[in-house]
Amino acid sequence: MELLKLSARSRDAAESTILFYLADIERESPPDIGMTGGAPGLNQVGVFARANTSPADTPPQHQRVPARSNKKRALVVDGKTLTYILDQRSNLQKPFLQLTRYCSSVLCCRATPLQKAYIVRVVKQQLKMRTLAIGDGANDVSMIQTADVGVGISGQEGMQAVMASDFALSRFKYLERFLLVHGHWCYDRLSRMVLYFFYKNATFVFLIFWYQLYCGFSGSVMIDEMYLMLYNLMFTSLPPLAIGVYDQDAPEELLLARANLYRQGRLGLVYKPHSFWITMADSLYQSIVIFFLAEGAYHDTDVGIWEFGTTITTSCMFVMLFHVAIEMRSWTIIHILSIFVSIGAFYAFSFVYNSICVQCLSLPSNYWVMQQAASSATYWLVVFLSVVMALIPRFLWRSVETCLFPRDVTRAILDKRRATRRGEDFLVSWSRSTSTSSIFRCV
Repeated sequence: MELLKLSARSRDAAESTILFYLADIERESPPDIGMTGGAPGLNQVGVFARANTSPADTPPQHQRVPARSNKKRALVVDGKTLTYILDQRSNLQKPFLQLTRYCSSVLCCRATPLQKAYIVRVVKQQLKMRTLAIGDGANDVSMIQTADVGVGISGQEGMQAVMASDFALSRFKYLERFLLVHGHWCYDRLSRMVLYFFYKNATFVFLIFWYQLYCGFSGSVMIDEMYLMLYNLMFTSLPPLAIGVYDQDAPEELLLARANLYRQGRLGLVYKPHSFWITMADSLYQSIVIFFLAEGAYHDTDVGIWEFGTTITTSCMFVMLFHVAIEMRSWTIIHILSIFVSIGAFYAFSFVYNSICVQCLSLPSNYWVMQQAASSATYWLVVFLSVVMALIPRFLWRSVETCLFPRDVTRAILDKRRATRRGEDFLVSWSRSTSTSSIFRCV
């Protein structure tokens, strides 16, 4: 790795050194090659308060290792030089940031607490990047609070950094697992949970909208008001929590072995603007299937409005739960219980509510509605057909995506499974003394 040093004692010296490095790098790098230190956005900025060795003066050309276009670079800058660079009157921020984009790592040694915070702010504003700051002392508090994500290490320098941070670690060595594993899981979970929240609420609202076409947009609903209140509170609350807290799209050892999978969260590949609109389009389609399939089944019959609404509510419930089953990436007892408990809670409440509540809370009487609906074959047929027809597009899309356009995580999981079938993750040992062989699984 080529080492670039910035250690100037005047503004002119800092400017000349930065421009010299830029001209040298741009002369050696072809125009179509971006950052020689790695892919765009993978650069790291390290801010250090102390250094064991003092930075040397501005390196002359004969002291530098000859650069190559495919060679990684690291930049070291001291606190005195940062004083000139971070001064807005010097106009050195943009050239300095341009130089950092050619480097894999940037180390700022002997920097003051304000310089740490200011360089993080400059990177956020000028390069439009998300930043993470990690520190263990009171002199890191301003930097931690300025960054998008602050991590504090509880150590011998007190708890000030921990109290000012978003996350706390006991040792610096846990940062790799914190980012590559828990950071990856957290982004994937929250992205899919938010999309599911939009989906299930939009579908429920669309069902009420379609009914307005038959009631002259009077605002009346065919769904019991208790179901409207408990839909999010009880009936569909557990599966999103299972996704948002316990779901894992990839095993821990795979995420640690393939650090490039972290780019999914860093680049925001799960939750995109088009992801939202695709979810809304799927929600619109499913609401049309649920409502008009029930309307066609009960057309020209003497079914009551509450029985019709109960059938639609049940169909919506099953579609929501089977949809979340398609979206789950890992299955544990918690995921299974979240689905079955939701179904059980819906039917338990419905049967009890429709059995004992004749005039409860000044609501319209729905006595024995669920019992009457569940005794009809039409009710179960509508629910079954609604689930199948509503989820066919989602199921086909997931199947096509997995087979033809797999994401990096999906491709890594499939490669690992193929390697396991071929036995590439096994180690065979042979003992001459006993003439026996042993097979071990590589972890």
